[in-house]
Amino acid sequence: MKNNPVAAIRSHPWPSSPLLELPGGDLRNYGGGKVLSAQQFVLIVGLSPQHFIAVEKAPGIGAVQPVLEQAVGFLWGRGAWIQRVKLRCPMAWFTEATGEFLWKRCFVFFTRALLAIDPTNSRPLPPNVWPVEPVCVLADAGRLHWLKVRQILEGIEASDPDLLMNLGASLATVARRWEYSLARAILLSQRMGEWDSSDMSSVAECDHLLYQLMAKYETEYEFLPLTIARLL
Repeated sequence: MKNNPVAAIRSHPWPSSPLLELPGGDLRNYGGGKVLSAQQFVLIVGLSPQHFIAVEKAPGIGAVQPVLEQAVGFLWGRGAWIQRVKLRCPMAWFTEATGEFLWKRCFVFFTRALLAIDPTNSRPLPPNVWPVEPVCVLADAGRLHWLKVRQILEGIEASDPDLLMNLGASLATVARRWEYSLARAILLSQRMGEWDSSDMSSVAECDHLLYQLMAKYETEYEFLPLTIARLL
């Protein structure tokens, strides 16, 4: 992942031209920068003017990697947040028999992959084992994650609200996983006498951000009773 906190993207960086010429080669441009490809593989997906997904390694035949890195460097220089993913996505997955590339389906595929990332970065642990980490650290990480998700969804909503219709299930699945993880961390912290005021403040900020996010983009989502109790 790359994050440039200094610069700020002033506008959507990609022109509407279907072919973007870079020193290392050309990129095909779909949806005004929503999907960028080369050698019949998807390389970059623009979730919003500030958030992009880029594959870690350019597939295909020929010198595709320089084109990918030049595009990533261009975005990085304009202040973009870039998530590198280990995906190899042929355009054929989203191409009809007529030859039409369904870039919106491709866009949803990549966005769902990003939304499925576990914000806790946790691994399954036995019930009597827990990570040695203050709850405020976990809650702050969750707050930053959900803030990023909100920015991405707001960017998608501003450009094409219809695309949001296909993302709710992914968002709800990760939100539920997060709720369980945070509830377990709080319970263990309280049981071990490690719960303090800084934890309470961080958890409250994260809870309210997640509530606002789900209330706007996944209105039928039902929070866990423990989360509701904290919100009240």
